[in-house]
Amino acid sequence: MKNSKLRKSYEKPAFQVFITIWTTFCVLFLLIPLTITIINSFKSHDEIMTSIFAWTKTGAGKNFVENYKMALLGTDIKIGLYKPFLRTILLCIIGAIGNVALGSVLAYQFTYKEFPFKEGLFMMFIAVMLLPGIMGMPTLVPLIKIKLNLGNSMFGYLLPTYAGGQVTTLFLFRTFFGQQPKSVYESAQIEGANDLFIYMRITLPLAFAIILYQAVNAFSSVYNDYLWPSLLWMANQDMHTVTLVLRSNSDTWKVDSYGAIYAMYILSSIPLIFTSAISMKYFSGGDFASGMKL
Repeated sequence: MKNSKLRKSYEKPAFQVFITIWTTFCVLFLLIPLTITIINSFKSHDEIMTSIFAWTKTGAGKNFVENYKMALLGTDIKIGLYKPFLRTILLCIIGAIGNVALGSVLAYQFTYKEFPFKEGLFMMFIAVMLLPGIMGMPTLVPLIKIKLNLGNSMFGYLLPTYAGGQVTTLFLFRTFFGQQPKSVYESAQIEGANDLFIYMRITLPLAFAIILYQAVNAFSSVYNDYLWPSLLWMANQDMHTVTLVLRSNSDTWKVDSYGAIYAMYILSSIPLIFTSAISMKYFSGGDFASGMKL
């Protein structure tokens, strides 16, 4: 009876109007930074210095071409986003694929195979989650740059990403794999299927949603990372990533190129918008949570 009365109170018109107004306010509040960034990418430097909220008066088309051209190509003394953007996308794709591939194989072994010290080894993996990633930086930097001499290579950049990324991936995938119907795997084994066939033709298709989720997560993690590339490549402009370019240009371009900086922010957000849009189908459909009991 109490729940029924509470439900009826939620259905009252006044409450519905309040929820609508509050939700609209929250959405508009969240869109303010994005709106300001888009508006200022169409304005000249002087207009931005005058007011960041007003629309341009010197011509949006002209400012658009100048700002976005400078943001992509840069100048003789200022770094453009074009090459770092392509380099970062390549790193993200390779990092996401490697993270998912290694993590899914590990999770398959820990879920469906029996071997000595299985649970102990798994707990050792999970124990790493208790430590902040920054604790490994004093060791990783000299290891990659001096001992392994991989400081100026993409492999040196991705090696710690693969190593550290396996912890979360293993935990997530093993939890998901463990919820799949075991009868499917038993039937495949009775029919003579080997581990490679079961992994490629059964496990991966059933776990496509969670694999896509982790791939997007790994992609975003590499794309947004600033600390690790700053420690590894800050002194080498030829290996700069998007985050390093945005940070350095925010200091060197603020004298005369605020419009180009805003254009850079817009361009740098496109990959994350694209990957989020792809995965949104599975979020809204509830496929990420299917079979999982976290």
